[in-house]
Amino acid sequence: MIALRYFQPAPDVRRYLASYYLFRADLPHVTDLVRADLAQIRFMLSGHGRYEFAGGAQVETPAVSLIGPTMAASRFDVTGPVLVFGVGLLPTGWAAAVREDASRLVHHVDDAVSRFGPIMDDALDAMRGATSAETMVSIADVVLRAVFARTVDPPAAFTALTESWLTGDASPSVDQLIRTSGMSARQLERLANRIYGAPPKLLARKYRALRVATALCDVRSNWMDAAGDAFYDQSHLIREVKHFTGLTPRQHRDNPPPVTRLILQRRRFAAQMPRITMVR
Repeated sequence: MIALRYFQPAPDVRRYLASYYLFRADLPHVTDLVRADLAQIRFMLSGHGRYEFAGGAQVETPAVSLIGPTMAASRFDVTGPVLVFGVGLLPTGWAAAVREDASRLVHHVDDAVSRFGPIMDDALDAMRGATSAETMVSIADVVLRAVFARTVDPPAAFTALTESWLTGDASPSVDQLIRTSGMSARQLERLANRIYGAPPKLLARKYRALRVATALCDVRSNWMDAAGDAFYDQSHLIREVKHFTGLTPRQHRDNPPPVTRLILQRRRFAAQMPRITMVR
């Protein structure tokens, strides 16, 4: 009754996108947690509902939404049956297409039609009439190709450096990023806020917690096996994992809610997804 599939974008837009995905829930009502994530574009092909972000803000879902990056767990609550075609935006994609300081749109939902134009409405109509997921993927390729054709080149060197830093160590060191980049702490913070939505210190916390939470789904032993020396103690681990995923480590390992479990399982077997996506 709940299904999730991932798809690769076309090669010419792949540097901007994490993946496409199709989420289906043949249920009258679906609610679940979503861990801190990259920015997203989502086409609501059927169903309607709302997102609830950290702090309690609730936002109705537009037919085509642009969701800013999130730095804490959020919740969705949708009346079904639900069919959503989603697009994961890499930070390079955000910098190229949105061109607005990502930190201003953290935990924020925009109407993607207002932002990108009627091409998004056309894509929604075409996807609703599509007879296969592969056709939806082809439509998304055409639309995103048009969006990125009118963009500026993103700071690819900075994003490559930052993503290597975030995925390289269990507990990324901001001092190491400063040394490697040759930038000042102030320059790094300004650029990271603009492209990733948060300063390096918060990004390091986010990906450290998400990496451990994912590992806890595979490791059937105590928390130290998954965390290593990335956290001060068990209470620190629990607090951080709960903040960024909405679940305690024990819940992650023993009893994740249905949609969360499905996302983790499907992502594990999705081929050739960017490293920054697989960390989560």
